[in-house]
Amino acid sequence: MSRRAVLIALLALPLLHACGEKPMLGQEEPIMKPKRLQKRIEAIAVRAQPAVLGVAVEDLTTRQMWAFNGDRAFPLGAAARVPILAAAMAETAGGRLSPEATIPVRDVDLSPPPSAVADAWPERQVWSVVDLEVLAEHGDATALDLLTNKIGGPGAVGGWLDVKHIEGVRVDRYQRQVRTEALGLASFRADWKGEAAWNKAIAGVPHEQRTRAARELQADHRDTATPVGMLRLLEAFMQRELGVSPDTDRLLGHDPGHLALALPKGVRLAQAAGSARADQGFTPSSHALAVVELKGGRRVAFVVFLTGSTADAATRERLITDIGKAVLEEF
Repeated sequence: MSRRAVLIALLALPLLHACGEKPMLGQEEPIMKPKRLQKRIEAIAVRAQPAVLGVAVEDLTTRQMWAFNGDRAFPLGAAARVPILAAAMAETAGGRLSPEATIPVRDVDLSPPPSAVADAWPERQVWSVVDLEVLAEHGDATALDLLTNKIGGPGAVGGWLDVKHIEGVRVDRYQRQVRTEALGLASFRADWKGEAAWNKAIAGVPHEQRTRAARELQADHRDTATPVGMLRLLEAFMQRELGVSPDTDRLLGHDPGHLALALPKGVRLAQAAGSARADQGFTPSSHALAVVELKGGRRVAFVVFLTGSTADAATRERLITDIGKAVLEEF
């Protein structure tokens, strides 16, 4: 059976349980209430409009999965750090990349804010792999691009995903390309580093050009992920299929808010969450990718994507929090 067929079968599990069919993969005790969860997520999706919502969740113990718009491609945005870091960690674990190796930084290597590496240039022009991984975990665009280049470029990341049978996740460009093209800008230049200079560069792009670029981003299949595809990446990571120790702290980090606000006390969370830059009242992408460890050791993986939102940051965060609450209450 193909990987895609397996995923489809897994996604059907909650519905099979609800219809009284025999569970697959030894799941004799269904723990999810799919019909109620569907209604709750549909209601949140209505609140999110005109944005489009995508959700995929999995109980990593029973392997039960559930998805909403699970096969729809969403812009990766800042969530690109997860597949890139996973690929870099695999290179390190395989002995092909030393954590102590140093990488020089040239002016053409700089990427848009936020980036401590770009801010430190040209005073500091050499960084170690391990330092770049730590910065990339916090969304440093230049660190991500330097790591991507060190392991062979976006094409190499995409090839690694293919080899690992991770379908539905695409890394096609460097962050300095993705983030500038989304705003109608040319390739990133060194004199745009820092928030003030970057904002000035963006302000120089005509309104119509920026609007057109935002629309094109929503229709672009490059640098995208389906919720199910990203969930499969998290699952493979946690099941040691990627040849990497399942250290969620390194892969996801601990971004605040979002799903963290949905959790009871005593629950452990690793989370990569945030949004692309809002422009002209429009946010092209928001995300929350997480692994939650509940009391008793049960773990749940979350993937939430929101694209094309006109809501403010607090409202977008509240939508993701409400998704987390709904999932945990219906699991």
